[in-house]
Amino acid sequence: MFYTISKQLFDAEFNVKHLNKIWHLCIDWHKFYQSDDDDIDATMDSSWFRQLSQSDQELYQLAVTDSIQIGDKTASIKVFIGLTHNAEEAFHYLSSPLKIILENSFNDAHFLKSIFKCFRQDAKQISQHIEDRKVVFGMGGGSSIEQVIRADMASFEGPAFPKENYKYLRCIVLLDSDKKYRNEELKVGLTNLTGFLEEHEICYHILEKREMENYLPEEVFSEIGENREFINAYLSLSSEQKDYFDLEKGFDDINFGSLNENVQVLYSDLSPENKIILRKQTLEKFTGSDRSDFKSEFPKLFLSEKVTKAGFINRTKDQSNPNELKDIINKVRKLL
Repeated sequence: MFYTISKQLFDAEFNVKHLNKIWHLCIDWHKFYQSDDDDIDATMDSSWFRQLSQSDQELYQLAVTDSIQIGDKTASIKVFIGLTHNAEEAFHYLSSPLKIILENSFNDAHFLKSIFKCFRQDAKQISQHIEDRKVVFGMGGGSSIEQVIRADMASFEGPAFPKENYKYLRCIVLLDSDKKYRNEELKVGLTNLTGFLEEHEICYHILEKREMENYLPEEVFSEIGENREFINAYLSLSSEQKDYFDLEKGFDDINFGSLNENVQVLYSDLSPENKIILRKQTLEKFTGSDRSDFKSEFPKLFLSEKVTKAGFINRTKDQSNPNELKDIINKVRKLL
């Protein structure tokens, strides 16, 4: 994230301590940018600059030189200390980790981490920030995502946070579409949630496929030992059919002709045998145990060495947006 110091900061009293915290904590985390001559002069004439060590003064001057060399990045600056943020609120904002909110922060994180790993060149910075805990995963629990975000917002109270509390959030929300077929309208609950996110200027992404599980490259299914009849029936589906199939529960256990008309059309070419298998069997007891463990065990397949960039590309090439995974990466990168 780009941040800068504006000359307005020095027109009034400010706390040097907060500016020092920002400088020492964030200089290796975010990108300091300053190229305006008036801002540079005001900063170098300030009591803050004079109390910096010689090495920090040199580091500042190097950052200014880099800023001038890379050209105008004003439009990319999110924090103007002294203009959009005072020093204290800028420190709280810049030092907060970026939170990626998922329905299940532990299990669903495997999906995103595998994408970041496979698209290494695009996501190298993200992966490093995850290691450094500058990017963290938060649990939203589906319908409670709004409540989780409201709880975070409520924490920004007091004189240190003079703006509307959502302005201090640093998060992105990743959502399953839960679609049964390509053109199905989003459920009311999801539409209401996205309305809330947009109202509060929170970045989000709705997956094109039904759920995260539908992105698993086909090569990895060879590692599944149980429920092979169901797995083989699933692997016989077309790419689009795989996109919207409920891997955990299969079809509703009713007559195929009683399913939603659009679902019937999408899967109309299935053999009678596979229709029965995918209706009567499920992957709920994924490992063959006595309990339903799909949600906890299936996501671990994203950790397999067989998950590759080529596999992800092949799995998404027939989507409306074949670049979706890179788009997710870019949305996260813009918030770092």
